Amino acid sequence: MTTFKPLCIALTGILAVSIPFQKAQAATLFSGVGDNAATAFAAMKAAIGGLDNTTAIGSQIGGFRTVNWDGVLLDGTDFGGNTQVIVPDQVVGIPEDRFLSRGALYDDVYIVSGDGLESVNSGVAGQFPAFSPNNIFVHFGEDDNEIEQSFTLAGTTTPAATRGFGAIFLDVELPNTSSIEFLNGSVSLGKYFVEPGGSGLPSFLGVLFDEPVITEVELILGNNTIFDVDLDSNTITSGPADDPENGIDLVATDDFIYAEPEVAQEIPEPSALVALFLVGLFPKFCWKKQ
Repeated sequence: MTTFKPLCIALTGILAVSIPFQKAQAATLFSGVGDNAATAFAAMKAAIGGLDNTTAIGSQIGGFRTVNWDGVLLDGTDFGGNTQVIVPDQVVGIPEDRFLSRGALYDDVYIVSGDGLESVNSGVAGQFPAFSPNNIFVHFGEDDNEIEQSFTLAGTTTPAATRGFGAIFLDVELPNTSSIEFLNGSVSLGKYFVEPGGSGLPSFLGVLFDEPVITEVELILGNNTIFDVDLDSNTITSGPADDPENGIDLVATDDFIYAEPEVAQEIPEPSALVALFLVGLFPKFCWKKQ
């Protein structure tokens, strides 16, 4: 099912103060599973508009950026050799700034795999077919199933914000486990859960706001870790097998899409909103939600 759901209400007076400010940002949700994942991905791309700016340096006027991981070399030569080979020609760890040229900065070393992660956990064999062949993207670490991405002006470390972000999730089988939370600094703009599907199917989840207010996204992938690795000794410890019938849902990601990062618009903390209300400055908002 592909979902684009609007709901519009006016918020005024004390009602507006009692509802978190993040809900007052107009947003459109894009969601689809299986064949509809590609449909939802394309719909969000069309809604953003413009061209794929690929690795163009600096903020561009309009358009979007995509990351599909397929350009990452798995032999240790990628990014001037600044990658950690976990399994030769199969699994590598990429540095936090690997995709800075596209305005993406990660908070940690994350994993790119060309074999569906089978070489680090045999219990996920066949579970992560790539949405765009062949590489996929995932976290690692004991009790760690989170990916954090912040946005910059492309090719620089200057903080920026985007109007929207979406991602392909692979093999989401349990509801209310995998999610994306959208943030403006420390202010949450909302947390949205990924629609589950059958074994091995892709799911797409994306949210597009009216203004560039997203400075960071936090992706939760399933409810357990796929594997851990000691980067100093390259010692690999496999996680559990994917077993949704017994409550274990292992999840990876593939293609990311986001509107061109630009100068951020800061959203006030809730205390500042109360002050706005007291002086009669709190506006009316029209918002859309899942």
